[in-house]
Amino acid sequence: MATKRLWRWRGIDVQGAPCQGMLWQTKRLEVLQHLQQQRVIPLAVRRCAVKQSLWHPRYSCETIRQLATLLQAGLPLAEGLSLLAQQQSHAQWQALLEALGRELAQGVAFSAALAQWPQAFPPLYLAMISTGELTGKLDICCLQLANQQQEQQRLASKVKKALRYR
Repeated sequence: MATKRLWRWRGIDVQGAPCQGMLWQTKRLEVLQHLQQQRVIPLAVRRCAVKQSLWHPRYSCETIRQLATLLQAGLPLAEGLSLLAQQQSHAQWQALLEALGRELAQGVAFSAALAQWPQAFPPLYLAMISTGELTGKLDICCLQLANQQQEQQRLASKVKKALRYR
């Protein structure tokens, strides 16, 4: 599987209004094809640097916790992802959440969409999300996963601190 890269684009929509965004794609040509499907005339397409530090587990844990809250409030999964993407302060996470939303719109299961992002969502996430999909309790599974991951991060931090002061 080819590595997805983050691309920033600027263009003009069918009404002539300027628009811009970010996309995860493997090649520049795929970005141009996506824009063509969206009926956007591209003016600029540039590759962006990806911050590896933003793939830290705390970001995926926070995202899953926020998603669980939105699902428990009754929002559909696709709307929850869209809302999270709009509120995201990191461009690479915003583009990732938008990509997940597009996958869902194409009928891909949420767990299968997450599987395309192993740098952000490890196998435990996939298993828990898949369980939530199968049982119809995605909100509960997301919340339990976030709680478990937060506790694991807290314990890891304690162990590191204890080893430092030894």
